[in-house]
Amino acid sequence: MLFSQLKEYQQKNNPGATAGTKKKRKTKEGSRPETPTNDDRQSPENVKIFIARSFFVSRSFSSTESLRQLSEQLNGLVSQVWPCFDPLVLLILLMFDTRYQELAVALDSSNLTNKQLVTKIEELVRNNPTNQFDIVFAAPPCSLGVCKVMGSLIVQFQKALCGLASTDSALTCSGEAENLAARLHSSRQRVSELERTLSSISMQQKQSEKVRHNKELVKERDNLKLELYKRSKSSEEIKQQNSELSEKVHSLVSKNSAMKLDMEDLHKKLEMAELMIQQFSNQAGSLDANQQLQMVLEEKASLETQVAQVRESLHQLQAERDQYVEKLKEERSIWQQRVQQLSEQVHTMAEEKEKHMAQIQELEANVTELLNKSAVKPMDIEPSSPAGPTAAELSLQEEIQRLQQEKEELHGQYQAQVRDNEQLSHLNREQEERLLELEKAVQRYNEESVDRQQILEDMQSDKATISRALSQNRELKEQLAELQNGFVKLTNENMEVTSALQSEQHVKKELAKKLGQLQENLGELKETLELKTQEARGLQEQRDQYYSHLQQYTVAYQQLSAEKEELHKQFLLQTQLMDRLQHEEVQGKVTVEMHLKELQQTKVTVKRGKWKDGRKSVAFLTSAMSQVEEEREDMRQQLAAQKQQCRSLLQQIAALRQEQQHNITLGGGKNVVQFGDSLNMESRFTDLMREKADLKERLEELEHRCIQLSGETDTIGEYIALYQSQRAILKQRHQEKEEYISRLAQDKEEMKMKLLELQDLVMRLVRERNEWYSKYVAAAQNPELLSYVPALSVFLTGLREVNLSDEAEQEAAVLHQSGFSPIDSKAAQPSQEDPTAKQIMQLLREIQNPQERLGSLLENPCIPFFYRADENDEVKIMVV
Repeated sequence: MLFSQLKEYQQKNNPGATAGTKKKRKTKEGSRPETPTNDDRQSPENVKIFIARSFFVSRSFSSTESLRQLSEQLNGLVSQVWPCFDPLVLLILLMFDTRYQELAVALDSSNLTNKQLVTKIEELVRNNPTNQFDIVFAAPPCSLGVCKVMGSLIVQFQKALCGLASTDSALTCSGEAENLAARLHSSRQRVSELERTLSSISMQQKQSEKVRHNKELVKERDNLKLELYKRSKSSEEIKQQNSELSEKVHSLVSKNSAMKLDMEDLHKKLEMAELMIQQFSNQAGSLDANQQLQMVLEEKASLETQVAQVRESLHQLQAERDQYVEKLKEERSIWQQRVQQLSEQVHTMAEEKEKHMAQIQELEANVTELLNKSAVKPMDIEPSSPAGPTAAELSLQEEIQRLQQEKEELHGQYQAQVRDNEQLSHLNREQEERLLELEKAVQRYNEESVDRQQILEDMQSDKATISRALSQNRELKEQLAELQNGFVKLTNENMEVTSALQSEQHVKKELAKKLGQLQENLGELKETLELKTQEARGLQEQRDQYYSHLQQYTVAYQQLSAEKEELHKQFLLQTQLMDRLQHEEVQGKVTVEMHLKELQQTKVTVKRGKWKDGRKSVAFLTSAMSQVEEEREDMRQQLAAQKQQCRSLLQQIAALRQEQQHNITLGGGKNVVQFGDSLNMESRFTDLMREKADLKERLEELEHRCIQLSGETDTIGEYIALYQSQRAILKQRHQEKEEYISRLAQDKEEMKMKLLELQDLVMRLVRERNEWYSKYVAAAQNPELLSYVPALSVFLTGLREVNLSDEAEQEAAVLHQSGFSPIDSKAAQPSQEDPTAKQIMQLLREIQNPQERLGSLLENPCIPFFYRADENDEVKIMVV
């Protein structure tokens, strides 16, 4: 609305101003040729009057100050109302403010131009006296310069008049500004109303947020309680795991110490072997030195291979340790999920127990009310009874005594049930104490978590990890079986409790029915007495009463039919649920058979006894489903019989209505027949109520059995998932072991190749030594070369004392001592850089560090082992 008003305002004001300026320009332009060519020449007095008018107009422009004041007031209003308005209103006000500022700037510029023009006119008047004006106006038209000056002055006056028109439009804007101020006032009121509504809405939102926050807090509290309960359950298993892990850690520490000792022995043996090598190399030339050197080198190579194998086994065992830790974590998560499920089941059982207790209390209240009524009604009957007791009264008294005896028996049963409830409450208290103990244990576990983590980090695997893992798996399976047995026992106990409660409820219902029948019988006796005393007076009243009774019975029958339809719908729903359960059980059987085939093929993780138990459970499920189907067929037959009974009752009611209408026309002698029909209707009504109660009980039993079957199918699915996970883990381990064995075989072949190369090099060294020795013998037999014998002996001794690491330096020293020339040395001995010695040293280094490992031997000492599971789940350990 405001934007449309602004557009209308601009369309109204701008064209008017432009039209006004055009009209003024036309009038002035029409007067422009008249000024120079006018016969009535203007006098200086007229010019003075025009200047005065211009001064008056310039003074009238002082209204620009009022416009400025209005703009300042508007700015103040905007600054005051700024936080109150909506963003759209603020934008409109800003547009108005900018428009007013532009108008004020235009007014200022027009005032300045008007003042400049007025000053110019004053200067012209001062410079040109009156006579000069007369001369100018009396001059002939040939004085063109004066005419041009006058024309320019006229043009300037016309511009001044245009500025005056713009100022007039600005003055009109001042009125509009007042309208806008009134609108601002109304907008303020509107804003105040909007603020009130906003405050009320904000209060409502705060209240709703508080309510939501309270609900969220309640939910969080319930979740925290559940978490505490779950953690208390998981703390027991964590304790057991901690004890087992501590035992494992102690055993591993002892084995690690033993392995460290073995590694120290191996190092000592290596040092002794090196010393033996040095000794054999330092000995004088004996014929068996080469053989001893070969033996020592072989021992050294075997020891180095053993060290390499030990290192590889260390890496392998570290990897297996990591896998074992991951497996423990996975099993821990599985157990935590299992504990959570058990805690939820216990919670649901507690809720069912509370519901049963509430039902028992309601039944007790109903029984007390019925007892009070039964005690009050005989007192009311006694004064109205005649002096002599009749046979009917005596039979009633006997029935009352019998009912009292039954009441006493029920009271005794009720007391026994109360005792059982007290025992259950005592058991609940003990469970709460156990929960407190578990919470304390959880706190201790949290305190010891740091130590446990350090122990887990320091754990190392050893020979018996696989056997212990198998034993632990067996123990876990046994624990699972124990937990399942305990859960089955709990479910059986709960079933017994619920069956006892249902039996008690059924007995109480039967008692209530009997009491109702007695009350109905007493009412009937009263009615018969009243009929006998009031036969003469109450024929018409009895007819009305019968008619009202019939109406009530029809209403009750309609209610019964509606309830019967509801029961039929519930029964249909139950049948659909049973069909779904059968379908799911068929699928479960198929999956179970598939998993049985797969697990029979693997024969690694699961024992045969477990599958026998699974087959027994499947057979139990099939038998239970067959029983449920038989019961469903019985229920269908009963429903068909009830439908037939209802149809017969409808026919009887229609016949009774016809007879009643027929009897109204006849006399009161037929009222006795109608009374008999009403009694038959009452008895049929009670039979229908009983059948309804029986059907409800049967429906409850069917629902309970369905719940049991669904729980058993869930447990079977969990077993299958657990067996699949174990099978996948064992497959993965088997693949890793095969890969490791293949790697070991490759390493073994590489070591064999290196040993063959070393043997070749050693034989080459022996040949070279024999060649040098033969040369030495030849030189000793040749008398010409006797001068060279000391040098050759020194050289040979130098050869015998050569170490493979610094051969070049010793050869240089021998050359220096012998005094041979470089030419003779090249001819008589091998080069200074012997390639065979270098290859031998390189091979020795590779054998010492086959994979260039940086870790020392004492960091992770361990004994290597290789294992593979047989068909009988047995492991044969082969120590290398």
